[in-house]
Amino acid sequence: MMVLERAGGNDGGIVLCREKIVLVDLVLLVAAFMLVHWFKQGGLVLSGRYFDLLVVFLACWMPASLVGKKFRTSEYRGLRVGIKSIVRSNLYLGYLISFVIVFFGLSEFSRLQVFATCLVFLLLDIGVWLVGYRLVAVAGEKEEEAEAEAGLVEEGFHYRLLVADLVLLVLSFWVVNYLKRGGLALPPEYDKLLLVLIGLWFATGLATRKYVLGAARNAYDIFWQWQKAGLIMLAGVAAVVFALRWFHYSRFQGFGTVVMLMAAEGLLLVAVYGGRKARQEAADVESAAEVSRILDQEPVDTNVDIEAIREQLMSPAREHLEGRLGSAGAGVFAFLDGHVPLHNILWMETVLEQSCEPVDRRLVKLPVRLFINRHKLNDVRRLNQYFLELYQGMLAGGYFVGYAHTIHTHYDWVYGKFPRLMAHLVYGFSFVWRRVIPKLPWTKNVYFAITKGKNRIISRAELLGRLSFCGFEIVAEQEMERRFWVIARKVKKPSFVENPTYGPLVTLNRVGYQGKTVRVYKLRTMHPYSEFLQDYVFERQGLEKGGKLKDDFRVTTWGRVLRKLWIDELPMLYNWLRGDLKIVGVRPLSGHFLSLYDEELRQLRKETKPGLIPPFYVDMPVTLEEICASEKKYLRAFLEKPVRTDIYYGAVALWNIFVKKARSG
Repeated sequence: MMVLERAGGNDGGIVLCREKIVLVDLVLLVAAFMLVHWFKQGGLVLSGRYFDLLVVFLACWMPASLVGKKFRTSEYRGLRVGIKSIVRSNLYLGYLISFVIVFFGLSEFSRLQVFATCLVFLLLDIGVWLVGYRLVAVAGEKEEEAEAEAGLVEEGFHYRLLVADLVLLVLSFWVVNYLKRGGLALPPEYDKLLLVLIGLWFATGLATRKYVLGAARNAYDIFWQWQKAGLIMLAGVAAVVFALRWFHYSRFQGFGTVVMLMAAEGLLLVAVYGGRKARQEAADVESAAEVSRILDQEPVDTNVDIEAIREQLMSPAREHLEGRLGSAGAGVFAFLDGHVPLHNILWMETVLEQSCEPVDRRLVKLPVRLFINRHKLNDVRRLNQYFLELYQGMLAGGYFVGYAHTIHTHYDWVYGKFPRLMAHLVYGFSFVWRRVIPKLPWTKNVYFAITKGKNRIISRAELLGRLSFCGFEIVAEQEMERRFWVIARKVKKPSFVENPTYGPLVTLNRVGYQGKTVRVYKLRTMHPYSEFLQDYVFERQGLEKGGKLKDDFRVTTWGRVLRKLWIDELPMLYNWLRGDLKIVGVRPLSGHFLSLYDEELRQLRKETKPGLIPPFYVDMPVTLEEICASEKKYLRAFLEKPVRTDIYYGAVALWNIFVKKARSG
């Protein structure tokens, strides 16, 4: 099933060509189906129902392979691990097809065709994997043994949970029967269905080891283990019904029992896990054995070299950081060393953190000049609060160093991990779930309730903008190993803007008539908090032709489309109705852009209102100097003959826009 190459310089290493795995597996599936069809029908021509069955196979093959981790290359480090992954995926395929057939009542499909195809497909998969593995791999079994030795320490088999779960299964069966028939009396032969359900329940429980609660597992791991057993049981019911042609049994009775059991098991786990956690938290030293265990500890060595510790704390941070920055240490250290005066910052002034929790308030008592967080900022629940608490605890001029997975790095990660066709689906789903849903006011509460705010996707512009909003100046930024690292410095006061732009409709402060501030409304075309990066982008990248910022990474993809069609400026009509703007006039500018103009032009701008249609589209200037000259020309003409000037400029600008397709860039 795998397409393999030998990894250079790595004994026994395997490199899997992910882009070819899906294609090879698809060919094997179709070959298995056609081989069984030829054996059964004596030909390769597919009739209507067999063609439909092939479509069902293809539809079920991809989700079964994803759940079984067949396309995850890390599953093929050793021979047994690879075979286990292949067998698991093919079992899921058979279960899923059976479920689809039984759920939709497709009883005309051949059992031989379905189960024989799954078996042949499994044999072909294993055969290709064995041949490929023997050709290029010479090791792998020891890795499996080492991983097994490093596994979780288990508490043992919980028989009381098994008994409680059996009671829940029987109760679920009778409740579903009551809901369907209004009584507890079973129809003829439905006792067989109950016995089958008990058998499947017992088999899936042992196979998934759901009654062995590992001591190191959290509530999510335990819950998913039980739900996975329920899903396998659900598919097992369908497989038995299809294999034995038990279509006379009620699908509501069979599937409904499993679904109700899964819901009841969820409540059982909440009670069991919550009780265990409460007992662990409330445990205290009570018995004599526990007292003895604590008091029998070896004495603490009090011979501490205080002078050596002081000398270490007073040494430069540069001497301590290089080996303490994790897997990407060398690159991160070089990045830091190039932009932070590590030789001038003491080790006692440095905090090396790896947490997404709020900044410890005791930090304000320490002379912190360098704060490094090696945990991704995507997991921080409240980013602004985190940065502000950090700001409060740092000395003026102190540096913050951290990293995040941005939209760009997440895109690279997905398309580097999955084949391109699958990557489209994975990236689209993850973008909606981890980027869009956390930002919508009516869905973000659901996201935060489920994920605790972790793993959100954040844009480069939003991360830098939030830092700037909270009083930090961006010193440097760099992508390393699909992580976006940033260095920021505390050099200014945090912004006191009450409502930073975050929603689809943004409000921007612009300089208007007589120098007064005008709140201009536009549709969002930039990432959130982008307005706090205008100085940074200008100083870093400058202006392009037409007076716009060059390579402005703050603009979103859909924002470029809105700007090209002028859709983003439609809300400014409200400013025109209020009298803040007029139809023809110079652009309403921010204070930063206005500071780039000379004093004469700034004074001329104060004498008239800004407008919706600027003189730019009449003269089409290129450089900033040409833009200033064009605006001076218009303003002087307007102050002499306002009506005639606006009519002329408006007519010429509209002609250039709609006929000559003039654009500002």
